[in-house]
Amino acid sequence: MFGFKKKPAKKDLLAAVDGTLIPIEEVKDPVFSQKMMGDGIVIFPQDGTLYAPCDATVSFVFDTKHAIGLVSEEGVEMLIHVGIDTVQLGGQGFQVFVENGQTVKKGAKLMEIDLQYIREHAPSDATVLVFTNLGDHHLELLKLGEVKVGDEIIRVR
Repeated sequence: MFGFKKKPAKKDLLAAVDGTLIPIEEVKDPVFSQKMMGDGIVIFPQDGTLYAPCDATVSFVFDTKHAIGLVSEEGVEMLIHVGIDTVQLGGQGFQVFVENGQTVKKGAKLMEIDLQYIREHAPSDATVLVFTNLGDHHLELLKLGEVKVGDEIIRVR
């Protein structure tokens, strides 16, 4: 109305698990490191409890429980994928507390992970947060290295 430009929407996301955060390019899985599914980050978990990084709707829970899809209130789609090649575990090592279509608030408990089991039966426990529909948006990493649940780690602009 007055010729003001609308500021681009931004969304800050929180660490979903305690651990060590690295850029997605550094994970040892080409599907993620080459950003075939989208841009994101990786956390090597120190704790087995996974929380929602933002207010969102659960778009899907894989039958094998190793991955959860979320859609933020702003429509940003993300996938939280626990471990490398963990689909082959058939759900062993995971206990999921949410279901398809459920609305969650940031910090809501999504999953318990048996890290010892994952580390013994999968190539890696790397937990990937990948954004699958960024379009014209981009990610700004706010923190690398050690992170705690609730730390602001990513800004989507």
